[in-house]
Amino acid sequence: MKYWSLIIAFVLSSIVVKAAEDVVFKHYDESIFVISNFSGTDATVKENKSVQQLLDVNIGGFRFYLEWERQQSQLMLRNAYGGSTPFVDQLITIRKHLEEKPDKILTLFLDFNVNTNELTKVVEESGILPYLYVHEPGNDWPTLKNMVETGKRVVIFMMQEHRNSPDWIHYVWDYAVEPYFSILEAPDFIGEFLKGDPRNNLLIYNDYNFPKRAGRPEESFFNTTQNPYLIEHVKNVWKSTGKTPNFIMLDRYQNWIIQVLYQLRSFQTIKGTVTFNAQTLSYVSWDGTNSLTSGKYCFPVGPGETVTLTPKSPGYQFKPETVVFEEPVQNKEQHFVASPLEITEGLEAYYSFENGAMDYSINGFDGKDIGVNYQDDSQRGMVAVFSQESHIVLPKAEDLKLRDHDFTIAAWVKVRSYNVEDRDISIIGTKGSSYQQSIHLVLRNQKPYFGFYANDMEGKTTLEPGKWYHLVWRYNKLTGEQSIFVDGKLDRRSLGHPSYKGRENIYVGIAGYNASTFMNGEIDDLVIWSRTLGEEEIWSLSKDLVDLAQSRSIFLRYPVLSKVGFIVVALLVLLLIYLKLPAGMGRRRYLSPEKLKELENTASDYPETNYIQLFGDFQVVDKEGKDITGQFTPKIKQLFLLILVYGQHHRKGISTKELSQILWPGLSYQNAKNSRGVTIRKLRIILEQLDTVEVVFNVDCWTIRFGKTVYCDYVEALQLLNENKEHNPEFFLNFYRIIRGGEVFKDEAHDWLDDFKGYMGNNIVDNLLKFIHLLDIDSEKDQELILKLADRILVTDPINDQALSFKLRALVLQNNMNTAKYTYEKFASLYEDLYGEKLDLTFDDLLRS
Repeated sequence: MKYWSLIIAFVLSSIVVKAAEDVVFKHYDESIFVISNFSGTDATVKENKSVQQLLDVNIGGFRFYLEWERQQSQLMLRNAYGGSTPFVDQLITIRKHLEEKPDKILTLFLDFNVNTNELTKVVEESGILPYLYVHEPGNDWPTLKNMVETGKRVVIFMMQEHRNSPDWIHYVWDYAVEPYFSILEAPDFIGEFLKGDPRNNLLIYNDYNFPKRAGRPEESFFNTTQNPYLIEHVKNVWKSTGKTPNFIMLDRYQNWIIQVLYQLRSFQTIKGTVTFNAQTLSYVSWDGTNSLTSGKYCFPVGPGETVTLTPKSPGYQFKPETVVFEEPVQNKEQHFVASPLEITEGLEAYYSFENGAMDYSINGFDGKDIGVNYQDDSQRGMVAVFSQESHIVLPKAEDLKLRDHDFTIAAWVKVRSYNVEDRDISIIGTKGSSYQQSIHLVLRNQKPYFGFYANDMEGKTTLEPGKWYHLVWRYNKLTGEQSIFVDGKLDRRSLGHPSYKGRENIYVGIAGYNASTFMNGEIDDLVIWSRTLGEEEIWSLSKDLVDLAQSRSIFLRYPVLSKVGFIVVALLVLLLIYLKLPAGMGRRRYLSPEKLKELENTASDYPETNYIQLFGDFQVVDKEGKDITGQFTPKIKQLFLLILVYGQHHRKGISTKELSQILWPGLSYQNAKNSRGVTIRKLRIILEQLDTVEVVFNVDCWTIRFGKTVYCDYVEALQLLNENKEHNPEFFLNFYRIIRGGEVFKDEAHDWLDDFKGYMGNNIVDNLLKFIHLLDIDSEKDQELILKLADRILVTDPINDQALSFKLRALVLQNNMNTAKYTYEKFASLYEDLYGEKLDLTFDDLLRS
């Protein structure tokens, strides 16, 4: 027996050492720790060991329940049997262990309802404070090696949120998730967690705490199959969520967990990111699996496994599209880069109601209207007006690719009034009401409703009568997701729904057979896609940033115009070809040398006073020539930009409600109102120093009005683009003069700003490339300008190969071969970092293109 104990001890120590070697270079959020539920919170069995004994067996951390002892006036740690000891004593025990073990890393989960000041006092008294790690939100978690080297080896999470807590204690559900409990070996995962935001990186695994089967004797710790919730269960959770099971919670520590830990740490992993514009996506599904992850993922790979990764996310396509790893023998890293689909991708039907129920897509799915009127609305233009029994008959579900398929349906809706006797207000429906074979997209209880009958979901937002709302119903077949969006924002989402299998005609304004429901109000811009739109696309639709009219097939619908249209298009094509001819082949030079020289000699494009600069570094100079940029706090600057961009892109501006939701989310109505009022007043005081810029409030919407004497480069650029004078070569000179200061809204990273930045960025790339085509690259005078234009394009689009080609050619013509090759290598390296694959264009390819 003595020798058997020695063998066990030797094997245990060998496993621990080997595991430590494997994980030392991993990041904290890629590592796996065993956590003792020391206080027995919600425990099925109780922990027998002391804190010291658990530290001696190399525990990875503790969950402690703390309570305030009034008689002794001190913070106490409760154990699993109800007894308690001073918490400071246990912290001292942990500190001494850290001193003895310089490579030890611990994680503490604290349950407490006392003032954080009391906790701070105990932490300081114990001497453990220098070991505490502070995580900056938005930063990556450090490697374990880095934590050891810096001495920050203790991470503390609090299980309840406390205000004014010190920076070394982190609210756990801001960083971690906990899956729903499952007794299945391969638990189903539908993208939702018991606790925590799915975008959080850390995962708490609680499913090992299952009551021991009655009558079973103690088994060897080597037999890891004694419990059905061991390796395969945790591996399947890992696979389905794409998150490393960082914290395995144990109610009672037993030796078999070391072998489990070793096996889990021995898996090869495939990790990486799925990004758009260098930002990780929030929601990614993986074709052929039941995995639903955020844009940062990590998958385990068992012995002999082949893994195929094909990311899917609404509104995007990916490069690479698919990657296959055949039985990898080492850890792999794979990054996917998303690019947005065209809004017309998968567009099946578009009813603007400007010409009755005509379909303005290329498919020609015209509807047949029954008793529907069309009238001009002061906000939306021509709209369809419905009353009882009036409706529009659309083609069959199969023709619109709604049957057993992804789809998105969007519409602007205004209900005239709600009647007590009306069960539903119908937007889209079918005559039948069979399970999965009929569809109803309606308003029920004044809220949007989504269902295929007996498989339904109700939204959260109450829609007021007499007010326009943008509604979107989205179905994702791969995940079974039903989603409802109201005014561009996710209102309700549910997963695991089987697809719609109906074949009937689709109706606008009616649903049901025996108890038909009708539309009582107006509908505008009804659009049907046979794909899932992304959240950015849906938001853009709700802000009227997307022009679907570009998809109209005018020549097919108006044959009288087709001949004239064909002639016009032919002439334009010939003109475009002529303009793109090299100067040596007869292309006329449109830009005078005097204008180009004037552009080069202009040191600054801004006046000395009274201007706002939004390209490059943000700067505001008042009417006296004084720089007042420093008066804009981050919140005031956000408010200014938010009102500015909405006012420039939407005639009405931004509503008070939307303004508050973006800048003060989570605040009560009164608190948001107070914060909004104070910030707007401060902004107005600052803007009074210019002549003139005003914050205007009209019909619950905010805009910014500029006087004639104030200059704002962003507003000037938009006005120039709206004038659409690209046929005038001086347009390009003027446009470049405005935007050459640098990136628009530099250093401002906000979701609500992305579409506006994207709009300007696309115009910069397109127009500067056209500008380059007007120049003569063989002319020494033009080469410097071509280099500047190419550099400005690459600021906006760092992997634009057309701009790179022009830049390389100009550098080579200037005999700067080394600089050209360095530029190419730097571009190729960036391309590989972003796409995870090598650039397929060689240096010579780009010179010839």
